[in-house]
Amino acid sequence: MKHRMIALLLALLLVGAALTPAAGAAGGEGDEALVEALKGFFAQAEGDYDSVNRSDGGACSLGLLQWHGPRALELLRFALNGWPGTANYLTRSLYREIVGEGTVWSRRTLTEAEARCVSALLGSADGRAAQDELARRDILEYLRLCRSWGMKTDATAAYFAVVVNQFGAGGAKNYLRLIRETLGVGEDAVFTDLNVLHQAVRDTRRCGQPWLPVREKCYAYIASLGWALTDRSGSREQPRTERLPERELSVWRLGAAALALLRRWMALLS
Repeated sequence: MKHRMIALLLALLLVGAALTPAAGAAGGEGDEALVEALKGFFAQAEGDYDSVNRSDGGACSLGLLQWHGPRALELLRFALNGWPGTANYLTRSLYREIVGEGTVWSRRTLTEAEARCVSALLGSADGRAAQDELARRDILEYLRLCRSWGMKTDATAAYFAVVVNQFGAGGAKNYLRLIRETLGVGEDAVFTDLNVLHQAVRDTRRCGQPWLPVREKCYAYIASLGWALTDRSGSREQPRTERLPERELSVWRLGAAALALLRRWMALLS
């Protein structure tokens, strides 16, 4: 009897393991792919890891996403806090300014010497790692905002995430309002059809026209990825088929194997 109970317990554990989802298997995988895709776009359209614009509209812009002004300061603090070795690239005075509690970079430009230090920091292995992590965090937030405003497809959310990166959340939301006012067809089409959204951006004359070259690059880049540009249903879910997804098939096979093993053990012990 004791051996039978042990066999039963082992088999149940095996079945449980087969039916338990692997860590990280559920959720977030689609967004991670979007993050990587958008990082690729920003690397083409904005700047490389070590890019430094000393004066971009009155304040510096830095790195992969060209974090601007206060966001540039946030990037450097993020790198210094998480990767302490990055401090070695800065002069003592610049380091103290960056970590100082009262520091504000709304109108902070960089000298040539400061730009060289910052570029070296951002281009180092630690500087790249810091940018990868902050870019991931920021892009996920951009996508969350875009979806909260109504963007229902990966293509439209990714396209407008670039707007959020350039205009900020408040500016992007106002720009979306202007786009929807400009649109001559059902306003919800901007949420489900990238072609409609992009044409509305072209037609919106009250805001954002200097950024049209970037919008054209973004549209072309997203189209090159092979994503569906139009989804009239507004759903990100793929249609279900009769065939089980591969993971469900694997779980079913493992469960069946465990039950077969249990039967063999019970037969041997009887």
